[in-house]
Amino acid sequence: MRPATAIGRRALAAAATLAVASLTITAAPAAAAAPPAAGLPGTGRIAFSDFVTSQVYAVNPDGSGLAQLTHEPSGIWARWPGWSPRGSRILFVRFNPSTTIGRIWIMNADGTGQRRLASDVPGHSDIQPRYTPDGRHIVFTRCAPDFEQCAIWIMRSDGTRRHLIVPFLPAPNETSNSDPKVSPDGRHIAFTRFGFHGVIAQVWVAHIDGTHARPLTAPRLEAVAPDWSPDGRHIGFTSNCCRAQSSLYVMRANGTGVTRLATTKWPANNAGSSYSPAGGQAAFISDRRHPDLCCLDLFVMRADGTQQHLVDTGLQGVLDVAWGTAPPVPAGSPGTLSRPPAATLASGASRHAGCHKAPGWLTGNVPFDLAPNGHPRIDGRSNDSRHAKPCA
Repeated sequence: MRPATAIGRRALAAAATLAVASLTITAAPAAAAAPPAAGLPGTGRIAFSDFVTSQVYAVNPDGSGLAQLTHEPSGIWARWPGWSPRGSRILFVRFNPSTTIGRIWIMNADGTGQRRLASDVPGHSDIQPRYTPDGRHIVFTRCAPDFEQCAIWIMRSDGTRRHLIVPFLPAPNETSNSDPKVSPDGRHIAFTRFGFHGVIAQVWVAHIDGTHARPLTAPRLEAVAPDWSPDGRHIGFTSNCCRAQSSLYVMRANGTGVTRLATTKWPANNAGSSYSPAGGQAAFISDRRHPDLCCLDLFVMRADGTQQHLVDTGLQGVLDVAWGTAPPVPAGSPGTLSRPPAATLASGASRHAGCHKAPGWLTGNVPFDLAPNGHPRIDGRSNDSRHAKPCA
């Protein structure tokens, strides 16, 4: 069993004090967006990062047309891909785990034309970039040195005019924010808030300028990673941020009608859902095929949680799923792979040398590990030997 962190135990004790605990979890999938007709193939492209090879890839929803988009050198990770509204470009982060510094880059949908988008801010790290629906701005997470505080910022799409919209909160109510996603109408932003009034994690929503921020999810759900449906009526999210058996949920945009969509037998996990451009399907990651929890695979389901199925990419370190509007790429096209890179994990191969790279999703099921001071961090290094992956 993966134990809770010290901050998790404190948060569980404080969670009952919040009024938002009155949310009702339903068993029926009525709150989900309408699924497509049976047998309708998914459109668009799914981008993701792989923690084994430390690169960003894109694939068609049926698993064909796999392409490796980044070729970072050893010691640099490519993470957090995010599509432009028209699917022509992808934001991503070049992250140096030895310095815990991330910088936002941009590339064409085929991986060409890579360039850094925003200038450096010494000591700070910029991660998790996402476009606004009109493509004119980018929201992102900015973290102070050593990830002691993280806040939500926004900038123009050319990297200029950066400014803060959702600040972190200092002691005694220390709070960090991450996972920013802008609503389809561009008027609101959903994000994950860690530590507010002792709650481990919650999905919050605010106006796009950061005002009128409020929680949407009950403390007991320990919710992270919000994702808006394309029509703006629903928000998908992941539960159990810091412990085993995370599940996928959906709720109305006002926080009501919470519905569980995907769960598996303990301690397996489902996490990080991303709606398809039409809204009838969603991609997500799961370690359900691996009893030793060594690996994460790409899955797709209908928006009501039915017809969950593996997307066989051959990669088993899938993270940071983002489903964009880029047209599918025919198998065998220039730049696509007939088979995954040789460094990928074989099924159930927890002894692979890359297993130690597994980040917080595989230990605490949250995109940040928790540092000794209780703040989230993303360097993928465990703070406690109890959180180590089974790589022996």
